[in-house]
Amino acid sequence: MFLWKFFIFSISLCFSLQCLAQKDTLLQNDSSKKVPFKTKNFFAKKKNAKTFDTLALRAGLDLIGIGQRLATSKFSLHLNTDFAFRNKNLIVAEFTWANRKEAQKATYLTEASILRLGWMHNFLYKQSKADVFAIGLRLGNAWYKEEMQTTLQSSIFGNEPIAFRQNLQATWIELNMDLKAKIWKKILMGYCLRYQFKPAIRGEQIFESYSIPSIGRTGRNNWGFQYGIWWLLWQK
Repeated sequence: MFLWKFFIFSISLCFSLQCLAQKDTLLQNDSSKKVPFKTKNFFAKKKNAKTFDTLALRAGLDLIGIGQRLATSKFSLHLNTDFAFRNKNLIVAEFTWANRKEAQKATYLTEASILRLGWMHNFLYKQSKADVFAIGLRLGNAWYKEEMQTTLQSSIFGNEPIAFRQNLQATWIELNMDLKAKIWKKILMGYCLRYQFKPAIRGEQIFESYSIPSIGRTGRNNWGFQYGIWWLLWQK
């Protein structure tokens, strides 16, 4: 149900942007000076036509994951890079280091290194050279460890602390929507909305894996949201 809502929202937004682009094109054509049909050269390149056939490299940092440390027991350092080809296709690579600690009757600790790779299509490649509204897929892979610490209570032998540890690997698929807007010179800000599904866990599980840091509960489809800042490192 959530996935259908995500698709409907994305398609509606894309359709609206396309309609606005077509409206601007029609207004420009109406205001232009009429030329007899025989003198038009449809194959000639317009001098003032906007072309954004560029290469660009951007790097970003998620601000929400860092801010979580102030209010929760979670923390993540998320780095995002994308390479834009002709301002239309984005090759995306992301790396995340995250940990989590919860203490109740037992202490639960997790730590993960996460790598994401994918491709996205930028729907604003004709309208803007800097701004990005893109939708695409990523493949995620996490190497993470879990540790459970507790205390066995006995009236005969006293209290005995025990700990269980396991190292696991998880893979999943993501549907992503990115929106980035230029705010000043080479600085952009925006967000990423992601839907993570088809999770698979590999490794010997001593106890049932509970969650992957920065991803969510294992065995479930999870939503993710990031708000960050990007720097335009290079553009040609």
